[in-house]
Amino acid sequence: MISTYKVLIPLPSVDFDPSETSIPWKILKENGYEVFFATPNGRPGSADFRMLTGKGLGIWKPILIAHKKARTAYNEMISDPNFQSPISYKDLKAENFAGLILPGGHAPGMKEYLESEELQKFVGSFFATGKPVGAICHGVVLAARSKLPGTDRSILYGKKLRLF
Repeated sequence: MISTYKVLIPLPSVDFDPSETSIPWKILKENGYEVFFATPNGRPGSADFRMLTGKGLGIWKPILIAHKKARTAYNEMISDPNFQSPISYKDLKAENFAGLILPGGHAPGMKEYLESEELQKFVGSFFATGKPVGAICHGVVLAARSKLPGTDRSILYGKKLRLF
């Protein structure tokens, strides 16, 4: 039986949004949850450097750069042993986790996360358990592409979503 406090945050190898990952991680950790990470190859991922540094954002820098609280949380998160030793997508099992957070990002490296058939299969099997799933920004795209096991329908088919 799994601990009710294990939550998974899958990530791409590069380019995930640091705010959409580190803030949920920090809130979960502060509330007693153990947070695990997964990447395509089982190696630590790295956030979109533009969102961390503001370099390359041009006039959009003040709006798009991760705020200080998120950058601080990101630096804490990347030191977490579970971040340093992520699980490979191929080794994910829905029964090992009580919750799932699907963060987003908008840089090119997100494609491997959004298009991964292994990750989509896992998300579909996890969703079928009825356990809580949170999807942020482009994480909803991953959810929409994931199918319920044994069907050709998205896990979101017929669902009402709360979007902010």
